[in-house]
Amino acid sequence: MLKNKMILTVFIALVLIFSSINLSAQEVDNLEFPPLNKLEIPKVDKTTLDNGIRLYLVEDKSLPTFEASVRVNCGSYLEPADKVGLASLCGTVMRTGGTKKWTGDDIDEMLEGIGASVETSIGRLSGNASVRVLSEYTDLGLQVLAEILRRPVFDEDKIELAKVQARTAISRRNDEPFPIAIREYIKLIYGSESPYARHAEYASINSITRDDLLNFHKTYYHPENIQIAIWGDFKKKDVIKKVKKYFGDWQKGNIEVPLPPKVDYRFENTVNYIYKQDLPQTYILMGHIGGLVADEDYPARIVMNSVLGGGFGSRLTDNVRSKEGLAYVAFGRYSANIEYPGIFYAYASTKPQTTVKAIKLMLEQIKSMQTDPPTENEMKLGKDGYLNSFVFNFDSKSEVIGRLMNYDFYSLPEDLIFKQKEGVEKVTDNDVIEAARKNLRPDAIKILVLGDAKDFDLPLTELNMGSINEIDITIPSGETAGELSITPENLAKGKKLIDMAVAAHGGLKNFKKINSVSTKATFTIMTPQGEFPIGIESLDVYPDKNRTVVNMMGREMFDIRNGNKGWKADQAGQLVPKTDEDIKKDIQDIARNTICICRMSDNPTYKAVYDGKDVVGDTRVEFVVLLDKNDERVCRIGFNAENNIIVSKSYWGSSPLGDGTIEETYDNFIETEGIKIPFVTHRKLNGQKIGRIEITKFNINPDIPDNAFEKP
Repeated sequence: MLKNKMILTVFIALVLIFSSINLSAQEVDNLEFPPLNKLEIPKVDKTTLDNGIRLYLVEDKSLPTFEASVRVNCGSYLEPADKVGLASLCGTVMRTGGTKKWTGDDIDEMLEGIGASVETSIGRLSGNASVRVLSEYTDLGLQVLAEILRRPVFDEDKIELAKVQARTAISRRNDEPFPIAIREYIKLIYGSESPYARHAEYASINSITRDDLLNFHKTYYHPENIQIAIWGDFKKKDVIKKVKKYFGDWQKGNIEVPLPPKVDYRFENTVNYIYKQDLPQTYILMGHIGGLVADEDYPARIVMNSVLGGGFGSRLTDNVRSKEGLAYVAFGRYSANIEYPGIFYAYASTKPQTTVKAIKLMLEQIKSMQTDPPTENEMKLGKDGYLNSFVFNFDSKSEVIGRLMNYDFYSLPEDLIFKQKEGVEKVTDNDVIEAARKNLRPDAIKILVLGDAKDFDLPLTELNMGSINEIDITIPSGETAGELSITPENLAKGKKLIDMAVAAHGGLKNFKKINSVSTKATFTIMTPQGEFPIGIESLDVYPDKNRTVVNMMGREMFDIRNGNKGWKADQAGQLVPKTDEDIKKDIQDIARNTICICRMSDNPTYKAVYDGKDVVGDTRVEFVVLLDKNDERVCRIGFNAENNIIVSKSYWGSSPLGDGTIEETYDNFIETEGIKIPFVTHRKLNGQKIGRIEITKFNINPDIPDNAFEKP
């Protein structure tokens, strides 16, 4: 009965909806709408404190809240080239790492208790902070903000946590194709070493110290570099008094902050290719350097951008997507910045078999902007897209006051955005074609293609733009070889140590008998919420077959390698083919396997280099660094100086918590069929405990099912 009532209710609702919109096209055209309400721009009061802090104040009694936004004249462009990521870490740990008065956890608890937030960050051209509290807690909000900006302590534990997060982001940066294409295209425009394009690597994150963060903050965080926009429920004179209370005694630093560097761009034709296998689409970007907001023809470029690639009705969308059906998505953007030029790009994703055809059609659309004046309809759509959304520039007071603060920093007129709007309204079709002739360079364009070239309709050389530049997106390892001394003496000593270790674990003869191994184990992951056990079953057939099944929360996740192919579970748990990079990692993993190291100890292509003595826990250890045939580091192994049993191993690798330096220590050695192996492995990632592996079942040369290494 209830079900029938629900159906009846839905039916009645649909009848009412459709009857209410049963209007003819003529009736719709004749509808009259009242004029939009006039934009009410809040009045911003500006004040500069004696120490140089600039305040921008807007009283707003509509809600009992107090909000502030801070801009600091600094940015990641100021960090050393070998420490990329420093500014971002500084911006994060300023907040999480606490102050001289409160720890970061104290601040979290205090703010949560009153429903408030205080956040900090550092971007490319500015540092930023924000405060949001109920107006009754204005004093506390300002006090916390002042403590964080003025007296951060950069707690070591919070620095390491931020580094882990940064490393995790690095390890995942090649997961999605479009972000890869955008990242590498920006590097083509500005240069890979430009502060406008470079990005953190494991090595740069690993090199950053607490002193680096302290020095960056000490250098650039001074009152003369600070702007604070404040809006909400307050009286101007009262809030100025409060700001002076917490910030007024902050002494100037008298530091002249270097200007962001100029962009040295050269117009030229280049075709750039990124190999990425098993993609259903090819991702295409093409373009060149963009412009500045202050350029005289900026309004004409806005309309030009809309006509070319602003969405439905634009030339890229209509011709590449709709008429030819070559792409689900096709658009363009001519961006502009205040301090340095933006970028121009046209984008489309197409099936591999129409890659070159799509590129040629995209180039035609760009060229058409210089020869074919926009139609009346294109002009209307081009202007309306901007003008109809203009009101959204004023949908919050924070947006308005933040924009004015930015204009003030760059000495731009307060009414700049209105002048741009007036300019767009006056743009003619001739203005658009002139803007295209001046700003678009289809004769000197950089093309980037991401996909698998073997599936393309034609070779990229058919574009007749010279040789193809192949871009390597491999993520560099963060491990460094250090001062490893590869001398005849150390090679001999290392080989002797390996031989003694193999003998201590059962002897080379017994290891040579091992063709395969099956294992059941529990991997207990350490998390802030406690320990999380995961069941693992694996089957290894040396040298190139592996099947691992992870049992987690009632689900099975597979990882299979069969020679040069394989399958793995993606983030959604679906089984997908392994990439060449995945297979390469599998090869590296098997080379670090303790059993494989012992089986291959007589292989002349591997080098065991003695690397000194140290203590691991309470055990005296002698180290060997294992190098492959290319002299690349496989791992560093520590052996008990008294009995030659393996104690530790370190290497650069992957873990459930990201990539990094993995350190393993071993105990609970059990002898099985003449060989002695550890049944417990303790694992760290970048110095932090991440878990332990406990073997519950171990078999040598088990029966191998016929389909063990086929796709499930």
